[in-house]
Amino acid sequence: MRSYRDRFAFVALVTFLLVGANAPAAPPRPPGPIHPESIVQPFLITFDRHEVQVIAVLANHPVYEAIEVMVTRRTGRPPLLRAIITQLDGVQIDFINDEETARERAAVLINRRTLYRPMQYEEGKRNGLPTMRLRFTSHEGERIVLSFEAFSPTTPEQGGFINPGNHSEDSSLPMMWAKTSAYAHPSSQVTVEGIAYQLRPAPQPGALLFSYSEDFLIGVIREGQLGLWLAWAPKRVAVGERWLYWDNLRNLHQYEIIGIEGDVLTLHKTTTSSFLAEEILTVQRVEGQFLLRSVRNTGRFGRRQDVPPAPQGFTLRLSTEEGFWLSTDEHENLMTGTASRQVSGNRTTWTLLPMDPPWTQSRTVRASVTRYGPWHCIENAVGEN
Repeated sequence: MRSYRDRFAFVALVTFLLVGANAPAAPPRPPGPIHPESIVQPFLITFDRHEVQVIAVLANHPVYEAIEVMVTRRTGRPPLLRAIITQLDGVQIDFINDEETARERAAVLINRRTLYRPMQYEEGKRNGLPTMRLRFTSHEGERIVLSFEAFSPTTPEQGGFINPGNHSEDSSLPMMWAKTSAYAHPSSQVTVEGIAYQLRPAPQPGALLFSYSEDFLIGVIREGQLGLWLAWAPKRVAVGERWLYWDNLRNLHQYEIIGIEGDVLTLHKTTTSSFLAEEILTVQRVEGQFLLRSVRNTGRFGRRQDVPPAPQGFTLRLSTEEGFWLSTDEHENLMTGTASRQVSGNRTTWTLLPMDPPWTQSRTVRASVTRYGPWHCIENAVGEN
């Protein structure tokens, strides 16, 4: 977890960004009451539905273990691309072809390097099998080219739930599911500065460990920081009432009550962020406080009015008595573990201890919200410490 000095510096930075003498004026505060109770979702969660994901596992590069790309198609626009270089030590570096998304990710995920990069991407078919080609420039200025041709058709048997190994072990708890996948034909290759590097052999005889997946789902609880300023809170708890926050990136976050059943509230959380997506929350009112029970990240962006039905999205369910469960769409409880909640002064911390599958056990999640009047500082840490 971050030290007190780190937290103080973060609060000071957020304050400077919003109200500092040299910063633009803070967004206008809507007139209305500030209720002492507030609702802040403490987990920094991302969820993406990628039409294509391709990853090449290198056998003899001195620094890089893997290079991959995730592709999200957009109507009337070039696809959103996120290339990832994984080093041999497990550290990952992101490259994104959308400048605004790259900027926001870098500002929130402070311990994960994220860079904007223009990219060239092509996809097609050869003999009825998928092909792909990606060109981009690394953080070291290297020209990287991924050229993929499938060895065989994509199948569900080669897809499914994915173990990420030690990739970003100390900064994320990921859950990945591929609907269908295929390995690469020996003609596929990866070049760095024009040098072709050997690829590891795949479990399928004659194929390379350079896999192509379709309908690739990835939900992640991430390490990072975000500051929220409470600008509006309701006088009463009723359907249609809402909490409004400005974050330190000048995005608006809205928590609207869309359902009440006994002491359980359902909220629709939307933002103006290009990085933090829509969420559906359930919270339980216990002794005047709001206790988070579930978060469903839909992966949709913008101030949407409709709410997609469950179970669409990446869902975290919480119980301090029984633990936590992570699911994506209809694939339920792919990860499980214990959960605890601790309140210390103005700071509330959730701790998730993953237990199953076993590879998750080194990825403990600690998500905290520290409140300073209208300021709410979210901090997430992932790892064994």
